[in-house]
Amino acid sequence: MGITERREAEKEAVRNKILYAAGKILARDGYESLSIRKIANEIEYSPGVIYHYFKDKAEIIATVVEEGYGRILQKLREIPVDLENPDKSIENSMKAYIELMLETPEQFKAVLLNDTVGIADKVNMLDEGISKERKSIQSLCRMIQHGIEIGKIREMDIELTAQIIWTSTHGLLSRLVLEKRIPKEQKERLIDHHFNILLKGLSK
Repeated sequence: MGITERREAEKEAVRNKILYAAGKILARDGYESLSIRKIANEIEYSPGVIYHYFKDKAEIIATVVEEGYGRILQKLREIPVDLENPDKSIENSMKAYIELMLETPEQFKAVLLNDTVGIADKVNMLDEGISKERKSIQSLCRMIQHGIEIGKIREMDIELTAQIIWTSTHGLLSRLVLEKRIPKEQKERLIDHHFNILLKGLSK
C-alpha cells in the first residue's frame, strides 16, 4: 500500500470511529445529549479533528442515518428472490434485516428507535404513499404484488400489508435488541414463530 492509499485508509478509519461513537451516544443518551465535544471525548480526539470530517452535528446524524439505511438496503438486495414462493422471499429478507440489526444494535437504537424530527423523517414507514419514497418498502410491495399475481397471496392492500409486515417485525426486533439476555435458541424460536404466524395471514 502506497502513502496515498494508507492516508486514505487512515482517514476512513477515523471517519468510521466518529460515526460509530455518534451512533453509540445517540442510542445511549439521545439526540439532545449528542455534541461534537462528547464525540471527541468518546474517541479521545480533539473536537477540531471531528470538524475536519464533518461541518456540524446535523451532518454527522444525517450520515449515521443514511449509512445505516444503506446497509439495510444492501442486505436486502443480497437475498435471492424465489419467484415461485414470494412468501419465503419475504421471510428471508426480513430475517436478513433482523440479523443485520442484531449485529449492530447501537446503530439500530440510534437510527430506528429515535423520534427526533431530523432522523424520523428519513426512516418513518407509516405514512400513506410511503412506498413511493422508501426503497425497502418498495421491495416488499413488489414481492407481495407478485404473490397476489401468481395466486400465492390473497388480495389485499399491498402498501398497508408491507407496512404491517415491516413494523411488526420491527417490534419484535426492538425487544430482541433491548432484552439482551435472551439465549440464542429462544431468539431463533421467537423469530421463526413470528414469521410462521405473520405469513399464514398472507396465504390464500
